Amino acid sequence: MSFLSIIIASAGMSLGFVGPDNASQQVMTHAHHGEKECAACTNEKDDKKCSMCTAHTMDKDNPLPKVDSALYGNAEWPAHNKGDSLYAKDLQGQAIPVALGNETWISKETKLEGKVVILDFWATWCPPCRSAMPILDQMQKDNSENLAVVAIGGQSEDEDTVRGFVEEHEETIHNLFDANQTVFKKFESQGIPLVVVMSTDGVIRWIGNPHDPNFKPAVAQVLKVDPLVNAKG
Repeated sequence: MSFLSIIIASAGMSLGFVGPDNASQQVMTHAHHGEKECAACTNEKDDKKCSMCTAHTMDKDNPLPKVDSALYGNAEWPAHNKGDSLYAKDLQGQAIPVALGNETWISKETKLEGKVVILDFWATWCPPCRSAMPILDQMQKDNSENLAVVAIGGQSEDEDTVRGFVEEHEETIHNLFDANQTVFKKFESQGIPLVVVMSTDGVIRWIGNPHDPNFKPAVAQVLKVDPLVNAKG
């Protein structure tokens, strides 16, 4: 089986992310942006900051613990993927470049706050994508409290096709659809499946193929050292 399936789509999708809250419930510090607003903020209207740069409203019944942003800078994150295994633009160590909000939930909508997130760019016509689903599904089952696997469809196929495939399968991963693929374009990827692993502050910690032997260890390391995951106990 080919290590990746060449992408024939030229469109992309829009996605962002929510990180930990701060004490004042005001604007979060921009430590992961180098004290500058991220691309998602500078590209949005003034009244719509990205979730990484704006404190989210905590669930009163299950508030997230407060985490010092400096802990993210000191954490021992997994080694960056390099070389031929990184068949996309190297955005590791940077915030996700586009804010979430333009996608359609195919599965039940879920909250991503306080969780490590894996974005899985895939298509029903891609055999390596389909064969990666059991891997991602098991990871979701094993880490349901601290991990959210979000599959994003829309690579050269319509919503009905993706929705029909998802409904016929019983994976626990979460599913979005966006025919515009704004986020995917930012990675300038040469193929799919492509997975993007983000810590709870919305920073990309690993990019690559879910069949790469380094993928599972990278996710395990992010879960192990992520400050908010550890603070939750």
